[in-house]
Amino acid sequence: MRIGLIGTGRIGSFHAGVLSRHPSVDALVVTDTDPARAAEVARRTGAVAAGSAAEVFGAGVDAVVIASATAA
Repeated sequence: MRIGLIGTGRIGSFHAGVLSRHPSVDALVVTDTDPARAAEVARRTGAVAAGSAAEVFGAGVDAVVIASATAA
């Protein structure tokens, strides 16, 4: 299964780690409003960093996890 992850902050980074180790996940594509943060999470997890949510959706993912920040 190919998974997209939007948001690589604290909880998104956690989800990326879990998803990258899941036996059913063949590919993980991540993005964030901070491209450097997305690239770092991708480097740590073996994911692919995308430049936008549109790129994640265009990567042929089967499911998307949205882990964007909420208003406090």
